[in-house]
Amino acid sequence: MREKLRVETQARSNSMKEGKWIKTTCKMCLHTCAIEAHVTNRGIVNSIKGDVACPSNMGKMCSKGRGTIQRHYDPYRIKYPLKRTNPKKGPNEDPGWVRISWDEALDTIADKMKKMIEKDPREFVYSITDFHKIDLWPWALIFGNANQFHVVGTYCGAGYHITAGIYNSAFAGVGDYKYCNYWIQIGGGDGFSSHLHLAAGQKRMADARSRGMKVVCIEPRLSTSAAKADEWIPNRPGTDRHFALAFMHCLMHEHKIYDAEFLKWHANGAYLIKKDGWFQRSKTEKGKAPWSYPRVGPMDFFPQTTTETFKPLVWDSVDNCAKTFDDPTIKDLALEGEYEVDGEKVRPAFQFAKDKYKEFTPEWGEKITDIPADTIRRISKEFGEAACIGQTIEIDGEVYPFRPVSINWYRGAQAHKYSAMDNQSFILANMIVGAFSVPGGLCGVQLGTPHNLWTVEPGPDGLLDPKPHQLGPLPPFNWPPNTSQLMELYPIGVPPGQNHFFTQLDPKKYGMEFKPSILLLYHSNAMWSLPGNQETWHKVMRSFDFIWAIDLFVNETTVFADILLPDTDYLESWTLLMCEPPATEGLNLRQPVTDPLYPEARDGWDVLVEIADRIGKLGDLNNLWNFACQLGNDPELALDPKKKYTRTEYLDLIARYHTRHMWPPERDLKWFMEHGHNVIDKPADRFYYSSDKRGKDCRKPFYCEYMWQVKKELEENIANAKPPLPFKWDTSGYQPIPDAQFSPVWNEPPEYDMWAITFKEHFMNFTENLSIPWTRELADRDPHHRGLLLNTKTAEKKGIKDGDTIEVRSQFGVLTGRAVLTEGIHPETVGISNATNRTVSHSPITRKGGGQFNTLLANSFEYTDEVSGAMESVAAVKVTKINAPAPDTKSAIKLDEYKAGRKWGPVLKLSKNK
Repeated sequence: MREKLRVETQARSNSMKEGKWIKTTCKMCLHTCAIEAHVTNRGIVNSIKGDVACPSNMGKMCSKGRGTIQRHYDPYRIKYPLKRTNPKKGPNEDPGWVRISWDEALDTIADKMKKMIEKDPREFVYSITDFHKIDLWPWALIFGNANQFHVVGTYCGAGYHITAGIYNSAFAGVGDYKYCNYWIQIGGGDGFSSHLHLAAGQKRMADARSRGMKVVCIEPRLSTSAAKADEWIPNRPGTDRHFALAFMHCLMHEHKIYDAEFLKWHANGAYLIKKDGWFQRSKTEKGKAPWSYPRVGPMDFFPQTTTETFKPLVWDSVDNCAKTFDDPTIKDLALEGEYEVDGEKVRPAFQFAKDKYKEFTPEWGEKITDIPADTIRRISKEFGEAACIGQTIEIDGEVYPFRPVSINWYRGAQAHKYSAMDNQSFILANMIVGAFSVPGGLCGVQLGTPHNLWTVEPGPDGLLDPKPHQLGPLPPFNWPPNTSQLMELYPIGVPPGQNHFFTQLDPKKYGMEFKPSILLLYHSNAMWSLPGNQETWHKVMRSFDFIWAIDLFVNETTVFADILLPDTDYLESWTLLMCEPPATEGLNLRQPVTDPLYPEARDGWDVLVEIADRIGKLGDLNNLWNFACQLGNDPELALDPKKKYTRTEYLDLIARYHTRHMWPPERDLKWFMEHGHNVIDKPADRFYYSSDKRGKDCRKPFYCEYMWQVKKELEENIANAKPPLPFKWDTSGYQPIPDAQFSPVWNEPPEYDMWAITFKEHFMNFTENLSIPWTRELADRDPHHRGLLLNTKTAEKKGIKDGDTIEVRSQFGVLTGRAVLTEGIHPETVGISNATNRTVSHSPITRKGGGQFNTLLANSFEYTDEVSGAMESVAAVKVTKINAPAPDTKSAIKLDEYKAGRKWGPVLKLSKNK
């Protein structure tokens, strides 16, 4: 009753008009939209709007941000530190939470952490996934630990991010909204429903459509992007790379459309390739050059060996002879043909790719993708002709190539077994027509400030320096492994937290000489995002001796915690950053607009600083941040290893450093508190690839021999490992140009005749905001989020009607739900919204039941990209109507059996210790 009266009183207060607007930054997704919050004189937040003065979101907000107030005043937030009293752990177990003091909580955590570090620091595992505090992600490095438990990257963008770093010194990529005229969207939501700065992206997309830009959407489901596109082309799930290969075949072989100048001078399309796939190199002393592959990027704490090797050769088509790529006497370069150098047949990289892709005809593509061959031909021709090859544009006094076409993609197109090659295929399709980092084309997007340490730098062989690692350094190869996720086997990958599925339960089998005992969860719901059988994951969680968590709510993962700490929400806390800005740069400030609603809540940043201090690692943490946030480059602003900084003191140094060195004049935190941001539209000379300023020593790797260099070193390390690896490691995914290998979901038993995919819309933030009443209502009003999507004709063949309860079963898991019939999905696809259900809830608003999508997914090396760490996100499934005989069983499946077997448990209640 007291809670009800408090909420009603706040609701009445919210109607008052007195108060003030305070500038801050939204955190209802991982991006950083500038907003203003209206706060009454009584400290009540009663309105939120976009900051019209900030270019990062152009004054726009999505519905997630609008739901902020309901989340802030959610009475089911964690209010004070909690300790578990029930040793039994599971989604159906009541933890028996009791209230404890902060001193007891911190003393307990610090004591256990100290003892663990003294015994073996490798026994720590963490899942820190607050994107607005990326400076905390490498926190465990302060005691030499890199055991990441989450799949933040491997489910969505593992291959995407590493290839953006290798091919473009970027973290992501998106089409140039301002100048693009032909936009192909493959398995992504940029500009419509998700991904990079959605609110501004929707505005930029609307403006581009208004001036006539065409959008073609290729994906299995009639998504928001597809519904608003000029053309929706449904394909089979997981065949996007095969479409791209047929698309490139058409450009090179049938339409003969390619940007020769770009491929010659701004990419390595003219580098000569031997039959074995390696560069043909000079054999004279004059042709020697420094060699430093493979590198792990600008955040490398580890030594890098540099030797000398010989320079790649090209063929001068005028002098009719081979020369080193940087020979000043080169008159023109050959892209096609076959030549002989030192008695060996060689071909330019472009010819090598053209020959390799000769077999990938549109007819071949149709058999795999289900996209008609004539459609592949037409779309590729339209795209090539719209590329305006040969045209230029002047911007701010500088002349750039003008290529107003772009292929855009994200999770749906590349979260697969061969994720690295998936991403390479889309990059190459853009590069063939020169639409890469130029006006109108696909442009690089940086991780953001203050964490981005990258610059476009020349690397070996006249190519762009490859930088696959964006979020921190990786350890060198070691066997037996020092990481619990076997990161040693993924030298350019994203940490595959899903590997704990087997390493945690049987570490010796996978070469480990330690077993993790402590797990930290910080704004993480790993159980909801990890693939594989949920019962096995519950065993993994029970195997830890101690779990501590920092969060706002109880979820599927924090329900396993031994100590649960209350975080502040974004309306109560500080940060200063810009995350993945597609067209802007600068810093947005998040500042408290009100005191913590629950006085015992503490900012998670302060908690981790306190724990670092208590375990004697505060100096190491300050030194880590001096490096990761670049403060160490300026002695005046560097953190003192001996000082314990407050959050505002730390952010003041961040503000002063990055404005002093990147966006002068220097501004302190007080300035940002008043103005909110210093964001500007990204200047053209930092947005586009300029041949004059980033010239021929920074060619883009159309042919990425770097992949084979990494593969070779990894294979050598594995061959020399003592003891040897107790399992076989597949390195076939490392390819200089992508091939057509198939995911194992294509080879499952024939009764699994459909593919299941998952999706979300703009109002969803993973599943974190399903407890917000507005969000729940949006999901419930949309039939796509109320059940399992089936094609109408497919359902008819299977005897399924709209509203029937159906089972979706893979070899690895099962879920149930209500059939929603639609023409807006490929006939061989089941579409499953991530808003459909939950298995644990802190709130009566959140609906439970039916299972979750990831239970359908396999979890093994066979279904993991051994290059990037990406997990396969498509499941081969069979669909059965419940209460009808299942085709592979002897008896009927009864609906009441499912109801009786569902043990999701009651809404969790937080016990109060009086």
